[in-house]
Amino acid sequence: MPSSRLVTFLQYVPTIFLTIVTLLFLVISAPTLAQAQQAGVSIKPATIEETLDPGVEKRYSVSIENLNQSEQIYYLFTRNIKGVRDGGVPIFATDNNERTGYELAEWIELPFSEVTIPAGGQATVDFSIRVPEVASPGSHFGGIFISVDPPEIEKSGAAVGYQVANIVSIRVSGDAVEDANIRQFSTSKFLYGSQNVDFEVRIENKGNVLVRPMGPLEIYNMLGNKVGDLVFNEEQYAVFPGDTREYTDIKWQGDSIGFGRYEAVISPVYGDMGAKKTMSSTVTFWVLPMNIIGPALAIFALIILVVFVFVRLYIRRSLAHISHGRRVIYRRRRGNSSAVLLVMVVTLTVTALFLIVLLALFA
Repeated sequence: MPSSRLVTFLQYVPTIFLTIVTLLFLVISAPTLAQAQQAGVSIKPATIEETLDPGVEKRYSVSIENLNQSEQIYYLFTRNIKGVRDGGVPIFATDNNERTGYELAEWIELPFSEVTIPAGGQATVDFSIRVPEVASPGSHFGGIFISVDPPEIEKSGAAVGYQVANIVSIRVSGDAVEDANIRQFSTSKFLYGSQNVDFEVRIENKGNVLVRPMGPLEIYNMLGNKVGDLVFNEEQYAVFPGDTREYTDIKWQGDSIGFGRYEAVISPVYGDMGAKKTMSSTVTFWVLPMNIIGPALAIFALIILVVFVFVRLYIRRSLAHISHGRRVIYRRRRGNSSAVLLVMVVTLTVTALFLIVLLALFA
């Protein structure tokens, strides 16, 4: 019986050995395969932006680099941009027949629809953009796609490979409309414990050209002194025509503890050189450092209590030495009025001194 079990075990040895070898191969090769899949392709420049007249044709070029470790066939095609998502991510039209009002893909003439690039190699694609004579003034948007899947698979929605796109923005000269405004300028909250404030800005582009608003964001304290100075949209992120873009991650950190009411003024400019337009908005917020105000209020309350007790003792001692009769009643009434008046004066004086000290220290 033991010999039969040994024979059965020896029959399965090749299978067990093959399984172990396969698992070891997968473990060793997994990082390499993942790296190859994530490598993909790059295209430079990532953005082309220029102003052209109607009827003009101009040539451009992009460089495609194969970041894979094997030779790859890439397919080239164009798409229109019909809008942007939050964060400025472009939304491409699924078909060039889809009308966006800012069409550009049909103006791009590619020399070929596919290119083979060796591992780690590069290829230069020269193409032209022909602006029609009847092109409407304003901005037009599109993109040149580089994909590992043919365009027909892309349209079917069955594509599984990676792709990149070069963004093309052509502004057609003419009677362009530049019209933008600030829809929202706010802080993340109304009350802060320190000079660490987050701002949010939403800008609407009601024109037909791309706008890149940029300008100062200034902060003033309750005495009218400038205590902060930022540059809004220093990276010059653009707002798509007919769209609204939200700018977040705008932070101000002051160099003091801060106290009181603050006012922030934003004044970005946009438009062509020589015809700049300005928009402005204001928001207010408060900075109250409770770690300082809390103990100060406690001391203030203690002072008021001590003054009140002292006045009460003073009144009682005074009344103890007063005789009976009308004179006694008169003096008692007069003493009570004087005590109330004294408490009010002391309270207002201490309050005024308390506010003056806070303003002097933290304003």
